[in-house]
Amino acid sequence: TFLLLLVISFDLLSQRRTYNMPHYDIKRFHFGYLIGYNYANFAVKPQTNLNNYDSLMEIETSGMSGFDIGIVVNLRVWEYLDFRFVPHISLIDRKVDYAIGTGNIEQTDWVSKNIESVYLNLPLVFKLKSSRMNNFRFYSIFGAQYGFDMATRSKKRNPINDVMLKLRASDLQVIAGVGTDFYLENFKLALEFRMVYGVINILKMEDNFFANSIDRLSTKTFQFSILFE
Repeated sequence: TFLLLLVISFDLLSQRRTYNMPHYDIKRFHFGYLIGYNYANFAVKPQTNLNNYDSLMEIETSGMSGFDIGIVVNLRVWEYLDFRFVPHISLIDRKVDYAIGTGNIEQTDWVSKNIESVYLNLPLVFKLKSSRMNNFRFYSIFGAQYGFDMATRSKKRNPINDVMLKLRASDLQVIAGVGTDFYLENFKLALEFRMVYGVINILKMEDNFFANSIDRLSTKTFQFSILFE
């Protein structure tokens, strides 16, 4: 990626200033695909009084890295506005960590619940674009998406000697981000950064220590994508 950016930057700063793909933006529709990196975490709201949950002292979450792959369907609405449907698969790992007291002031045991998800995301977003500056332009995006966890454990039974923290299969999220389009000789390349925030509680409530001590659990994900269009 670094080498590709270096080549593009050199081309933009060169003296020849070739105007690539001059008619690209007048197309009503265009298509593409994306590959990307994600860093997923939770926004967690514990119950107000954790004293009701035996020796539980604190609840934290840990983010982990994942991978995205998908396609792009773009509809031109106006010179500076596009409407986009970008279905993609996201491989996501997250953890919820519970600090449990042992009776020793200087010692705390941590119990982690790992949650692996494979989301089919169906986002609908608006892309607000700047004026084209030779072979690149800046843009921002905003919208919403429905996510379905194809690896959900919500209907699975807990193992005999363990308790799983379960999530609902469906999620609803809002999206905001920025990016840059680079017009190359034969295709357009975009580098995009976005934040995704869940607006619903995805925790499946069950009668166990780990679920009952949480009031709300929602999605919080950073995504970096490379789009080829």
